Amino acid sequence: MIRHLTALMALAAGLGSVKLSAQASDDSGVFVIRHAGDTIATERFSRSQTAIEGTLAIRSSAGTSQRYSAVLAPDGTVPLIEVTVRQGTDSGRVKARIVSRSRVIFKEDSAAVDEANGNGLKTFVFGTRRGAIPYLNLSFALLEQAVRQTRRPNAASEVPLFNLGGGQTVSGRVAALGTDSLSLAIGTVEYHLKVDSKGRLLGARIPAQSVVVDRTGGSQALP
Repeated sequence: MIRHLTALMALAAGLGSVKLSAQASDDSGVFVIRHAGDTIATERFSRSQTAIEGTLAIRSSAGTSQRYSAVLAPDGTVPLIEVTVRQGTDSGRVKARIVSRSRVIFKEDSAAVDEANGNGLKTFVFGTRRGAIPYLNLSFALLEQAVRQTRRPNAASEVPLFNLGGGQTVSGRVAALGTDSLSLAIGTVEYHLKVDSKGRLLGARIPAQSVVVDRTGGSQALP
């Protein structure tokens, strides 16, 4: 199975790869996600004017992490994102096991997904909405991009979100919540987001789920 999966990863790499690490970072930081006081995940990310990349590490016995690399268009949309899911940790000669690798390309009102995992390499095409932002559960760096979209000139207070976990497109409805905070409603789930004047996400809460998110580190917000 490991050899088979390695071959699939090589095949998926032939589809092309986003190279973002060489780009200068305009902003970076770590989101620490806690549930009822216990840390359940951390997300390290960096952002430039043309890309976002990060790693979302889930605290679990499987040691699951999701590494993503996304391209930012001049209008703030995300035309392409790659996500690699790993289990385990890198220690000495032992590397975390790649579970799957996916690449999503957004064009007009569709999203084409190439996914390589233990079952082979498959391609799916989903209907979506123009300008949809990829949504990865517990990724607050990608949620920040959605919030930034609602702050663009003449932007609507609602942004479409493409669920990377299932291919559905849902609406994120943004409203003011005090002087330095916003509410973001995705279906029945409501996020309370603390943001600065540039739309930079400083912290968050999901009151109904007892989830609190703190941001640490990072550089200045984009001009």
